[in-house]
Amino acid sequence: MKDRRTAVNKLNTLLFGRDLRITKGEPFIKVYPFDYSSYYPEEKYISSQKPPKKNVYDIRQFGASPEREDNADAVNVAVSLAAETGGTVLVTGGDYVCTTVFLKSNVTLFIEKGSSVSANKTGEGYNHLGVIHADGCENITLTGGGKVKGNGEYFGLKPQLNENITVHPEVIDVIRMRRDARAQIRFAHKSKYGGTVYFKNCKNVKADNFIIENAAHWSFRIENCSGVEIRNFVINNNRHVANADGFDVAGTSDISIEHCFVSTADDGICLKNAVWLGNSGKMSNITVRDCEVISCANAFKIGTETTYDIENVTVEDCTFLMTDIYPGTVSGIAVESADGAKVKGVTVKNIKMDRVTCPVFVRLCNRNRAAEVTAQSANAVEFGKKREKGASAEKDEFNLLGEVKDIHIENIEASGVEIPVILAGFKQGRVTKYVENITLKNINMTYAPYKEVYDKRSYIPEYADVYPESWRFRNLPAYALWARHVSGLKLLDFNCSIPRSTWKKDIICEDIK
Repeated sequence: MKDRRTAVNKLNTLLFGRDLRITKGEPFIKVYPFDYSSYYPEEKYISSQKPPKKNVYDIRQFGASPEREDNADAVNVAVSLAAETGGTVLVTGGDYVCTTVFLKSNVTLFIEKGSSVSANKTGEGYNHLGVIHADGCENITLTGGGKVKGNGEYFGLKPQLNENITVHPEVIDVIRMRRDARAQIRFAHKSKYGGTVYFKNCKNVKADNFIIENAAHWSFRIENCSGVEIRNFVINNNRHVANADGFDVAGTSDISIEHCFVSTADDGICLKNAVWLGNSGKMSNITVRDCEVISCANAFKIGTETTYDIENVTVEDCTFLMTDIYPGTVSGIAVESADGAKVKGVTVKNIKMDRVTCPVFVRLCNRNRAAEVTAQSANAVEFGKKREKGASAEKDEFNLLGEVKDIHIENIEASGVEIPVILAGFKQGRVTKYVENITLKNINMTYAPYKEVYDKRSYIPEYADVYPESWRFRNLPAYALWARHVSGLKLLDFNCSIPRSTWKKDIICEDIK
């Protein structure tokens, strides 16, 4: 790769906003080397667990068999009976293909270690509710040490590249980095059925000692719930299946995610709160602690689907990393408001990162997506369909309402960094909005040992109304910190090693109050 962009190269960057997306073809089921992370510490999180002896409903007693094409009827009978007694549904003795299993209140789903419930390979029979679904339930539990398997490779198209990229180029170039990442993605085939576990409108949810493997879409969707405890949980996905997030927490308050391992293609742990997702008010009291996350997108992220407020969020004692493949994780900590939400009161501390390109990305913009999409149109492309027209709100209902404020980030050790910490509000027309009260304390960044492409730009666009992502800003003129439209910024013990070769400044601040 050349270390200087020519005039022709710069002209080509105008194409940056045009998405590389494969839209035609049949499902591509071949697994490339390193689609899955070689680092997979299942034994650290999952243990053998004996099922209870009383009040147990073994799915085999109701006709379930590893030989059947669909065991959902048998499992759902067991669930209905267990709901009457507050019992346990036992999955043991092999792998059971199922269309949607509908959990009910007061039921424990116990999948024994070595056994599993699997999605069928056609995508038929799900209606985007996933493999395990619960709606309006109370007191439900997932446990046992076993798996829900999504068979994600059966619902994506062949990526542009014939193999994964495992070697870093000699020159850091964010534009090339993004294109290389997109070229490895298996975009959605029209048969894609949805995610693996989807809980909606539920209270008092526990998930402990459980595995999700190879999701086709969002792995564990937790929507409009409260009182959720997740721990000793593993999500191990193909890292190139499009939209395979790890945990998606939408419109949900009072949730803790502790001692979990996530390896996935899209965001590892993501908080969302949007009208088109069916959310309707503020979410708060979210804790993420003692987790390891491998993500080809963002390890921990608030946004981008954010019309309603999110506050009181704590992330601590975690490790964010990338193994085997290039590029690294897009951002370690991404705190974003793009669609009108007020995001405030976020504390992040004691985080180790390795091969995370941008350690911290704090972004306020005004995409105002609610004025353009409905629940159906927002997901159309992600399920291999043509985007539909329609809006879920009037154009001014959430316009220019967004805020990002009171963000405290401390004790960050990041190695293999490739782009700076980015803090950015926006200017749109005559309106300027600032991210407010940002503290970065004891931040230590070690740059990846590569040259920086010379790509000096006369100005950096605002990107106010587009999808927010750290890579969106391309090759910035700073290597440690780039900040614009920030009010109340504190840097305490902020350190960044000088890259091997760079034309950039360490810190650039524009319009800082």
